[in-house]
Amino acid sequence: MWLKLVGSLFIIIAGSLLGFNVAARYAERPRQIRQLITCLASLKAYISYAAIPLPEALIACTGGAKGVISDFFLKTAAILTKCGWLTPQEAMEQALQVPGLVLEKAEVELLAVLGANLGAVDRIEQEKYLNMIHEQLQQLEIEAAQLSARNSKMYRYLGICGSLTIVILLV
Repeated sequence: MWLKLVGSLFIIIAGSLLGFNVAARYAERPRQIRQLITCLASLKAYISYAAIPLPEALIACTGGAKGVISDFFLKTAAILTKCGWLTPQEAMEQALQVPGLVLEKAEVELLAVLGANLGAVDRIEQEKYLNMIHEQLQQLEIEAAQLSARNSKMYRYLGICGSLTIVILLV
């Protein structure tokens, strides 16, 4: 009897944690996109007006912020500094392996476009690309916030109710 109760409790806890983890990923994505927008706006200023080298601009654009997006830019700068033969696009692709990054395919493609154009064109063209990416990221942030509002609660309930269903079926 006690074994069934303890087992049922573990199933409910595991299912609930799974649901809450998926919901947390949905809630984290809009926040990371906002951080990405902020860092790219700062990067645009460093490239356009300060005209400092790209690795230094990537470090400076984080502004001392903490988090996964900051780690992404710092890792990209470290890769560019360490491996000078890599293009910014290749460095960004390697830096995308940062744990905790919840960006989806659309954001990763925008970062690939950004990386392909950083350092390959003049400052005015880079500024145009950064403006274009900024606008697209704002649209993706709105979509991600809507998706988060819609799905976060659903996955929390699904985790709890799904685990309760499993317990009922097993008992």
